[in-house]
Amino acid sequence: MTEAGAAGVAAVTAWRALIDHADLEPAEYCLVHGGVDAILDHRLDDYLQFDADVATTGARVVGIGEHSPDPGFSNDGVARSKDVSYQFMSMFNTPDLRVPLQGVASLMETGALSIEVARTYDLEAAANAQRAVVNDSVLGKLVIEP
Repeated sequence: MTEAGAAGVAAVTAWRALIDHADLEPAEYCLVHGGVDAILDHRLDDYLQFDADVATTGARVVGIGEHSPDPGFSNDGVARSKDVSYQFMSMFNTPDLRVPLQGVASLMETGALSIEVARTYDLEAAANAQRAVVNDSVLGKLVIEP
């Protein structure tokens, strides 16, 4: 139950990007910027040209966030020559959360997906959890349990 509570926004965002927008199929490769074990300054503008450069023909790029990317690339001919498609999405306009949540729950049930829980807090210690989010460097999710 703790892992399920930790999945939330990150899992739904990943589902929407990979399944709903990129139409990722089994056995396809996927490069995830920010899917790392360390904190990186990963801004969409920094990766659009890189994605075009390393993409294979017909690649799909999904940009996630609330900020508009810088229009244009230094060499957009690369993206055109490979027929790369770009989509941009926001987590905050998900039409029906049930669909991605059911998909994520199914993956968790089978063990195909696990969520790294760094710490759990009692409800009475919610303020400590908030301070940890702001002040600590944490690998994994912080979960408040009732």
